[in-house]
Amino acid sequence: MNKKVVIIGGGPGGYPAAFLLAQKGAQVTLIEKDKVGGTCLNRGCIPTKVFLEASHILRQIKTGSRMGIRAQEVNLDFSKLSRYKDSIVDGLVKGVEKLCEVRKIRIIKGTGFLEAPQKIRIKESGELIDGDTLIIATGSVPATIPLAGVDGVGVINSDDALSLEQIPPSIVIIGGGSIGLEFGQIFHALGSKVTLLEMLTQVLPNEDSDVAVELERAFKREGIQIRTGVNVKEISGEEGQKKVQYTVQNQDQSVEAACVLLAVGRRPNSAGIGLEKVGVKTEKGRIVVNGQMETTAAGVYAVGDAVGGVMLAHVATAEGHTAADNIMGKSHPMDYKAVPRCVYTYPEAAAVGLTEAEARKVHGEIMVGHFPLQASGKARMVGGTGFAKIIAEKRYGGIVGVHLVGPHVTEMIAEAAAVMNLECTCEDLAYTIHPHPTLSEMIMEAAMAAEGYKIHSL
Repeated sequence: MNKKVVIIGGGPGGYPAAFLLAQKGAQVTLIEKDKVGGTCLNRGCIPTKVFLEASHILRQIKTGSRMGIRAQEVNLDFSKLSRYKDSIVDGLVKGVEKLCEVRKIRIIKGTGFLEAPQKIRIKESGELIDGDTLIIATGSVPATIPLAGVDGVGVINSDDALSLEQIPPSIVIIGGGSIGLEFGQIFHALGSKVTLLEMLTQVLPNEDSDVAVELERAFKREGIQIRTGVNVKEISGEEGQKKVQYTVQNQDQSVEAACVLLAVGRRPNSAGIGLEKVGVKTEKGRIVVNGQMETTAAGVYAVGDAVGGVMLAHVATAEGHTAADNIMGKSHPMDYKAVPRCVYTYPEAAAVGLTEAEARKVHGEIMVGHFPLQASGKARMVGGTGFAKIIAEKRYGGIVGVHLVGPHVTEMIAEAAAVMNLECTCEDLAYTIHPHPTLSEMIMEAAMAAEGYKIHSL
């Protein structure tokens, strides 16, 4: 008899798990209260990247004069861009639904509540769904902070920002992580005056300090105001006329704008579905799982943002793959050692593995190779600033961290993830022939620099 698997949540953790299980012979039911694709497809990765792509095209048109390309009266129809964004999202949602149909996966539109480890009640219809195994993939929601005025009119989160009917003339963004930086560049490119406030001493607080410095420099060149080491005290004012009061080094300061965007990350969305009733343990809202993505309740798995940790769509998909394999009898522990992290600004930033500070703490003696983007022939053609940085442990030369800033580096970081996953040494990478002229040569050159020799840099 086919194994019956029920999945709550149709995002990038849930629907790929459903696809894999169906292909392995399981009978799959997918419960989703909104649209399949989850936050990533509907309110995150995809729609934000459409806006960022538009901002990159605008930038290319405006800077094309350096190549002799002249364009006049370049402007943006925001309502048309929004419709284009919606068409991309709708097309991808329909694609996921079609793949479910072809694989005979039943989709139930509704909210699932656990009455027993493998018994799920649909809140809206009352239907009871039975399964042999359950996967919880309920995703995340925008996080908030305890701050006076944070619930007032004119204060939006990242979900709200994608539904605006018009671009505000000015905006304050609270939070300098990847969400804050991407929205900062989107709003700036579309005409807003942007001020970005970050509590810690650098933007992208969890990334290598060289990456943070490079991006902060690039943003300031564009005219985006960035203030770090900020303690936000209060948001006040009416809609269209907001005031954010904060302190920097114990000095009171304030900034005014038409709108405030709260971009302080996301939190697991696991409350109110009956986890405690069936013995699923949680810690600070995240579902506790082992290396096989099993929860503390027999036959119940959890994946994606609901388990916390590295809350990225591609991690959720990998966790869904891991859960599917283990449910169907293939032993497959989850491995987080080579998770790519990407920021889709201009310039882009991408990293995998440890920062330099982390590597020194973990490995002691390390090798660090650095290659400036401007030493690359291809980079000179396409423009942009940045670098490649490779970190290896000294004893064996194993690569433990790669950090890239520049055009298209979010596409190139997969090479670094692959070589780390395969446990290649820095020397292996340095001797891997890269095509010329390409931006990918910067990775090879940084590996050479870590080994102590250089070709196109000093």
